[in-house]
Amino acid sequence: MNRFDGEALGLVLFALGIFLAVTLALPQMAEGGFMTQAHVALLGWLGWGAYLLPLIPVAYGVLVFLGRDLGGLTRRTVGGVIVVASLLALHEVFVPGAAGEGAERVMEPLVLPLKSAAALLPLVTLTLGLEVMLRLQPLTLLKSFFRGLSVLLGGATTRVQGAIEARQDGRESARVRVAVRQALTAHTRDLETLRKLYPEAQPLKAQHEEVRAAAREVRTLDEANLKNLERDLAGWREVTTTFVGHAARDLREAVGAEAPEAGADAEALANAVRQGRHELSVELPSTLASGAVERLRRGLVTDLQRLAGRAGKLERERQAAEKALAKPDAGVLARELPAGREREKAWRELAEDFTAWRARERHYPGWPDLAAAFDRAPTELAAALAEALAADPDGTLAAQDEWRGRLDRAQREALERAQAMAVQATAASTVYGELTDEDPVPALDFDFTAPPKEEGAEPAVPVDLPPPDSVTVIAAAPSQPEVLPSGSVQASAPSKPATQATLDADEGSAPWESAQPERRRPTQGALDLALPGYELLDPVPATATNTAALDVAARQRAAIIDQTLRHFGLQAKVVDFARGPTVTRYEIEPAPGEKISRIASLSNDLARALAVGGVRVEAPVPGKSVIGLEVPNVEREPVTFHQAALAPTFRQTRAKLPIILGKSIDGELMVGDLAKMPHLLIAGSTGSGKSVCVNTLITSLLYRYLPTELRFLMVDPKMVELTPYDGIPHLVRPVVTNPMDAAGVLLGAVAHMERRYKMMSQVGAKNLEQFNAKMRMVNEAELPHLVIIIDELADLMITSPKEVESAIMRLAQMARATGMHLVLATQRPSVDILTSLIKVNVPARIAFAVSSSHDSRTILDAVGAERLTGMGDMLFYQPGLIKPVRLQGPYISEVESARITDELRRQVFDDAFVEAYGADFDGTVEASGPTTDKSNMDFSDPLLRQAALIAIEEGQGSVSRLQRRLSVGHARAGKLMDMLEAMGIVSKHQGSKPREVLITEADLPEYFGK
Repeated sequence: MNRFDGEALGLVLFALGIFLAVTLALPQMAEGGFMTQAHVALLGWLGWGAYLLPLIPVAYGVLVFLGRDLGGLTRRTVGGVIVVASLLALHEVFVPGAAGEGAERVMEPLVLPLKSAAALLPLVTLTLGLEVMLRLQPLTLLKSFFRGLSVLLGGATTRVQGAIEARQDGRESARVRVAVRQALTAHTRDLETLRKLYPEAQPLKAQHEEVRAAAREVRTLDEANLKNLERDLAGWREVTTTFVGHAARDLREAVGAEAPEAGADAEALANAVRQGRHELSVELPSTLASGAVERLRRGLVTDLQRLAGRAGKLERERQAAEKALAKPDAGVLARELPAGREREKAWRELAEDFTAWRARERHYPGWPDLAAAFDRAPTELAAALAEALAADPDGTLAAQDEWRGRLDRAQREALERAQAMAVQATAASTVYGELTDEDPVPALDFDFTAPPKEEGAEPAVPVDLPPPDSVTVIAAAPSQPEVLPSGSVQASAPSKPATQATLDADEGSAPWESAQPERRRPTQGALDLALPGYELLDPVPATATNTAALDVAARQRAAIIDQTLRHFGLQAKVVDFARGPTVTRYEIEPAPGEKISRIASLSNDLARALAVGGVRVEAPVPGKSVIGLEVPNVEREPVTFHQAALAPTFRQTRAKLPIILGKSIDGELMVGDLAKMPHLLIAGSTGSGKSVCVNTLITSLLYRYLPTELRFLMVDPKMVELTPYDGIPHLVRPVVTNPMDAAGVLLGAVAHMERRYKMMSQVGAKNLEQFNAKMRMVNEAELPHLVIIIDELADLMITSPKEVESAIMRLAQMARATGMHLVLATQRPSVDILTSLIKVNVPARIAFAVSSSHDSRTILDAVGAERLTGMGDMLFYQPGLIKPVRLQGPYISEVESARITDELRRQVFDDAFVEAYGADFDGTVEASGPTTDKSNMDFSDPLLRQAALIAIEEGQGSVSRLQRRLSVGHARAGKLMDMLEAMGIVSKHQGSKPREVLITEADLPEYFGK
């Protein structure tokens, strides 16, 4: 019924009630009229009950108009009608003819023979009407009345009999007799209850007969026999109590053993899914095939949650039963014995349902990857899979091998078409010539992975399929696969399979990278500015992780922790765990009143019990009311820079200077913002992962910014860590390796910072972002961010402590607004290196494994770093965090760094920043410009004459033009320009203006000979 119809019907019913009320209240109308006749008929048949009739349609009309439920009103209306009819009948019994013709006709056959006894029937119907209105069981009121009456009569009888006995035997004898009779009656009821529960128990039957016989003879016993009967009653009670205790113990043991493993497994799986530690917790995309599998996954998760809810409810009922049976009696047994049977039946049904669920869930692994492969296949194949999953989900899930076979057949058909097209392309190249490197060669753009190899079966070879609208050309000669920027493998030969690492990388890549394969870059020659591609990184390693086995091992360790805590008398237990790449954090919940310090002091004992090198206690875990116990994993999960760079957390970050820090224990990739830190201190012992962290930081910025947006100033006194980056276009000058020159370079950075402040004050900008925005408005050159990296601070603090510390202090205090940031690294975390002034001005810290808690306090002002396991295991802290966060830093190899730097060295551009401000960083305190000391120059450079000729042809001297024309790095181009200046071929540096050429081409033989 819609809203309009309900309101109309409600108004009609309300009007009917008003009409009935007017008819009954105002009968003085025209004689013989309809309302007069209705008035006479209603009062004649119903008597005074007619005046209650209008209430029924009025009440229904109001509820219908308001759209309320009519169930409660109907029940009350029926009960009220029965009550009013019963009252009319009673009225007719005692006042004949006063309750209307209807009551008279109904009661007349009963009143004539029974007289006043006929009132019993209306009284019974009256109680039934009240029971209907009050939602009581039928005859409840009558039963209560007679029960109370019997108690009243019994009490009166007892009092009368007691008075007689008191008169005969005395008051004391009467009291004892009444007490014994009541005790025998109560004991008889308990025995009757127990006999119903245990009908096969013969002792109960015999005792029941003895007690009943004694109850019948108690009235005839004298005082001495009453005392003997009291002793017998005590013996009967003791026997009954013993029987109840034995029965309760058996029932409690049965209750304690009734919970099956299915309930615990269902709850554990539900918790794992809820916390994202199970394959079912991974949501799939809403594509054609994956969307169908996602619907099945949601159904499985919902069913599992229902099973876990049922198991939790039954477990709570079982625990309540165990608690009640601790103090048993006949009433408790009467309640818990049938409840235990019902609960046992419910446990069996739960086990059956969970077994059926596990049978369905067993077929789910492998389907997400297979569905993703179907989504990259032709649409018809994916649509067929989606229809099959919708029509017969369980049968389709079980037939995974069959669908994988269909996919393999489709792959082979597409491969045959690709080979045919390759033959045609080869024939065409014979006629029209070979394809050049500039001709685009479309490649197979989606990969499939073969199913896991079974014993005795030949492995299926995965191949690539092209989309329906693509043209695939495969070269005839076999060659090595080419790694694309998206991380996928472009096969040059049809027999070259893709690896699982390729698939993992391709799934994490951006859509535009996987959809458009890039061309092979030339191996020689200069390149235009571009961000490095992901093909320069090593492929993502394929890791086969058995999550079920790892969960079992984690639960075993949790049991060991609980046992160890109990051995030391601590009331605490492990409530949850989170497995990270390096360590697993067990969350321990202490009992109320248990001190955290007692648990934290057992770190060495827990490490011994778990057979690990050391554990770290985090008390408490931020945001939770638990204590964290971080235990090293038996096997580390590899975290590579390629994985981190492909993660959405890094690719979609809005940080100004995003740097990849590492993966947390919860499995989340943490990306920091160097612009907000705004300076970073990295410290740790040798071999703990400090250098890899610095390389990761640099590479993170290289993958996000061009040299026009970000520049580096690197200081490496050890001459081995940062020198591989020498020559990349992001450097404002070559890497500083001489500790004596580093102080001058840092002071030059301070001078450049002051120059930036002057430039910002001239245009009214407060920070670098405002300055660059105003420069864009007037089409002027913008200033890039500048990151100053010092790899080994200890060497600088030893050689020039005052100059270095003062320069670092000024940069740390003032350089943030100018877009300049410091990254300090050292392997000597001592107070003479990391002075209080440095630590105050560098708030963000990364601590790797150190040898003592003293070093940990020096770095983080807290202990914990001495418990780290090394190999990239770190503690990161920055302002805003409650406590340091434990992370596993990603690994980037030296080979990967070499590929990236080699690619960047070939990039050339017009470096206006170095032309204008490069003199600030030349290593002298005054920063007066480049040196012209000829003793430090190598005039035998074979490119020197060609550089002079290029400057004459261009009409001006420019380092960036030499870099582009000669295809050399920035450092060598700068040295060539310095030598040309020293020889007098070009003028001195004039700020942002290009250098003037002072000679002509005819003068070259004077400088270089013929």
